[in-house]
Amino acid sequence: MGERTFRADLHIHSVLSPCAEREMLPHCIVLEAVEKGLDIISVTDHNSAENVAVTVALGNRFGVWVIPGMEIETREEVHLLCFFPSLKELNGFAGFISEHLQRLSLDENLWGQEWVIDVEGEIKEKKDYLLTHTLNLSLEDVCKNVYSGGGVVIPSHVDRTAYSIIHVLGFIPPQLPIQAVEVSRRTSTQEAIATLNLEGYAILRFSDAHSLTDVGSAYSTLYMEATRWEEFKMALEGKKGRRVTS
Repeated sequence: MGERTFRADLHIHSVLSPCAEREMLPHCIVLEAVEKGLDIISVTDHNSAENVAVTVALGNRFGVWVIPGMEIETREEVHLLCFFPSLKELNGFAGFISEHLQRLSLDENLWGQEWVIDVEGEIKEKKDYLLTHTLNLSLEDVCKNVYSGGGVVIPSHVDRTAYSIIHVLGFIPPQLPIQAVEVSRRTSTQEAIATLNLEGYAILRFSDAHSLTDVGSAYSTLYMEATRWEEFKMALEGKKGRRVTS
């Protein structure tokens, strides 16, 4: 089997994130991905994964590979995209995260609503506590748990001034097992490498979509043989001819 190209947008928020538009239902996200020609997506809600399983099922139905994921906010106020090979590993990680999430009351007028959706597109649950805030877990804590579960960590939008590992710390700690980072649409790959000291890291670009219009507005191309987890990891690591461009 030869190398193929796959368009991936791995930073998408569903209606479980209070900051997302109410149109960001799992089935709408998957159909939008199909319409935009995306091959791979991930729903990465804040500190929760309760809309991932339904998105995976819908992705399987419509021919889109949905990588199980979450976006975590660490104690340092750094956002990390965390991805796993299957729902089993993601759900184990989500349980760990839930144990370290303070149950702060959700002010819907200030933050918006947080919906868990079923496969029919109906509201299964409305959360009454806020998901979008810091956890009592450090960068090292999160990375250790993700990698022990066979996952990978990609720091979110590292070129931004808010919730960015580089803005908060000034650098990426070399002891963290990180091979790739996400930059926003406003920064070119060459600029990111030159100004943010990112030589040696795979540079990815995703949409961070909070509305259907934004889905696929930024994506990365993965050069792999197939949509499999090991192929994805090799692409991030630049192994055996697999690679990413953005």
